[in-house]
Amino acid sequence: MFDNLRNNSKIIVYIVVAAFVVTGGLMGFGSYMSQNTPSGGNSSSSQYIARVNDKGITPQQFLSVLRNSASQANNLTQAEVIPFRLNVLNSMIEREILLSEAEEMGISVEVDDKAVEKRIDEILKQNDLTKEELKNNLESQDYTYEQFKNDIRKNIVESEKINNVKESTYSNIEVTEEEIKNTYNERYKDSEDKPALEEVRSDIKESLLTQKQNEAYKNWLENQKAEANVTINDPVLFAYNALDKGNYEVAIESFNNLVKNDNASASIYIYLAQAYAGAEQYDNALETYNTAIEKYPENWELRLNFGDYYAQRDKKEKAIEQYNKASEIAGNNYYAHYQLFMSYNNIGASEEAEKEMQKITEIQKQRQNQQQQSGENNQEASSIEEEIEQSNPNNN
Repeated sequence: MFDNLRNNSKIIVYIVVAAFVVTGGLMGFGSYMSQNTPSGGNSSSSQYIARVNDKGITPQQFLSVLRNSASQANNLTQAEVIPFRLNVLNSMIEREILLSEAEEMGISVEVDDKAVEKRIDEILKQNDLTKEELKNNLESQDYTYEQFKNDIRKNIVESEKINNVKESTYSNIEVTEEEIKNTYNERYKDSEDKPALEEVRSDIKESLLTQKQNEAYKNWLENQKAEANVTINDPVLFAYNALDKGNYEVAIESFNNLVKNDNASASIYIYLAQAYAGAEQYDNALETYNTAIEKYPENWELRLNFGDYYAQRDKKEKAIEQYNKASEIAGNNYYAHYQLFMSYNNIGASEEAEKEMQKITEIQKQRQNQQQQSGENNQEASSIEEEIEQSNPNNN
């Protein structure tokens, strides 16, 4: 369930701060950029949500990024929120690693006033603001225009440094003639209208170069992260990070410590069950799901994940039983029925999938009526509807 989130929701590390500006997320930008983060010394690690070598990431910084990334989390279910937060934190960790590398490489960047004013003009345009309105908004946050300009300058400098580091990781990457020819032959092996190599050589070379550069950068960054001294102090993110990396025993111990708290959410039980399943402790996974359902009997997401667990064990009937219950609980939750539609399809339960499609269609009609009355557009629904149409076996 979380694979798509991990693949598509991760914030691009070298624009994690710039995103505040470009997307109009003014709240929190100053607190992130201006906050002095102690490094080294005897500072207690408890004041940080994570540490990267001698640099700390404070809860305030993390919350500032989360707040300005909120639009990306609008459509997430409860159990997808923690993976999203971990993606955000990992992006901040990677950013610190890149900036440290830039410092070691002695990279220096100068940004003139013209570049700063150009970025501010972009902010004004994106937010449909005048400069006076921007100043008033900033003052309401106890954040002066001059502070904002200085932080914009700092943001541009750091972004340029990160870009320079990134480019240095693949500066020696080249594309050979053999690679071009092999790609050409593979790409057009079944084509009836095969173009001449010279007609597509440039496109193939550019595509291969980009692919190889991205791979080189990815490998370099993974190596840097492996060598860095990274600690995550938030107990939930620490536990989920262990689960995400396949450190199941650590995840099991950490999530068990969390579920001892009577206020542990259904999501924590889901993660614990997944950790048990990953460690092939299936009896414990089953017990965890059953315990969670006793505590949260009306949680559709818990039922969906329990059904997925059974589906992975090739227990189709039990999976359908849990999916059916999830569908009943979900009511008019569009995204829930979309998830269920996909799950039914995945196990070949075409009749149940069709019923979910009917529910989705009915909810869609209700939304369209509401949109016509309010004049609003629902891009979330449109996006999901497109995926549903592509996934519907009846349309193939």
